[in-house]
Amino acid sequence: MIARRLVPSVCRVLLILAAAGGCHAEKSIALTDSPALESSGAIVESTGLSIAEQFAAIVRGEANRLVAGGPLSEAEWAEVAGLAGLEELVLDGGFDDARAEMVAALPGLKKLIARHVPLSDAGFAALARCESLRELNIPQAGCTAEGIAALAVLPGLQSLRIGGPDLEGAAVCEAVVGLPKLRFLHLIDVPIGDAGLAVLAQRPDLWSLYLDGAGVSDEAWAGYFQACPSVHVHVDQAHHDRDPGREHDDREVRVPVVPADAVQHQ
Repeated sequence: MIARRLVPSVCRVLLILAAAGGCHAEKSIALTDSPALESSGAIVESTGLSIAEQFAAIVRGEANRLVAGGPLSEAEWAEVAGLAGLEELVLDGGFDDARAEMVAALPGLKKLIARHVPLSDAGFAALARCESLRELNIPQAGCTAEGIAALAVLPGLQSLRIGGPDLEGAAVCEAVVGLPKLRFLHLIDVPIGDAGLAVLAQRPDLWSLYLDGAGVSDEAWAGYFQACPSVHVHVDQAHHDRDPGREHDDREVRVPVVPADAVQHQ
């Protein structure tokens, strides 16, 4: 009985630490049998592979992750649309509302990172149709709180990292608290103020909260930790003094696989 009670707690702790930078295991990727594509042929630094080599590995079932170091060509986007085994997509520019429609149709996509992409509310509404999505990271979004609110229909969205010039105030936080399975939240230079933090206090089931440039007073933080004493908190890239997880060592983290249906409100 003790072991059965400990397993969920251990998984929770490991996932909290993962949000702060834990390691993720990846499948090995072979370098042969690459398809001929219209591409710059550039090697993506983080993988050591060209886009064509990554495509080939996903098609062979040897990988499920695609990392683009720059905008994809039209031919490469056409190839992405046919990658049924793609689970993680990392983009750097060249992604807009129309591409969001294409990405949302990928049947097994679980993680999307799109940097330098001013995705609008329409793009977020498109992504809301990607039912398999678990993690969304768009640090330079062009959406409003309405775009975030559209994600509430996603059945397994657990992690959101977002920033953008049109995101501010309590309205953003109201949209966030409406994401039913959310456990990890990072608002990047989003000035939510004391009123916004009070709204976030409605979700004591969050495991990790990162806020940069939030503009929150010490008094508001005192009220937040009274309502949410177990949430792991970073403020402006540092542990909050009251953070219950501030003594952890991220270097030792290994992340377990947690099914979306296992994440429930406490």
